[in-house]
Amino acid sequence: MDLNSIQEMWKKDSVIDEVMLDQASLKIPQLHHKYLTLRSEYTLLSKRKAQELKKLQHSKWLYYSGKAAPEEYEAQPFPHKVIKSDVIHWVQVDKDIMNAEMKLEYYDTVLGVLNEILKQVHQMSYNIKSCIQWRTFVGGVWAFLNSG
Repeated sequence: MDLNSIQEMWKKDSVIDEVMLDQASLKIPQLHHKYLTLRSEYTLLSKRKAQELKKLQHSKWLYYSGKAAPEEYEAQPFPHKVIKSDVIHWVQVDKDIMNAEMKLEYYDTVLGVLNEILKQVHQMSYNIKSCIQWRTFVGGVWAFLNSG
């Protein structure tokens, strides 16, 4: 499931039926479970990708510093002599590293969205309660005005 799918799901799930507030209220635990499950899955994906990135950075550091074993070279040894202080710069701009960083950033973005959705799910019960209280108040005022 990708970010767009999650956003589309939330677009539908966030709609509260103004007539059937009781059913909307009963739906809150299911929504919480749904988005909490997604958040836990993406948390694990993010942690796994962070570990992969660390391993990849180490591997690339060995490659660019010329310390990798011959069988670990991608195709051949790095063709340039790189001083120790410049190795980190080569690692940072390596396409594999940048792709892994972008994937990790994507997972973190999805996690941010899921955290915001869960905050809104928690807020739903208060919104429903406020709506009921407002309707009760307006109904009482309306009845008072029409009684006279």
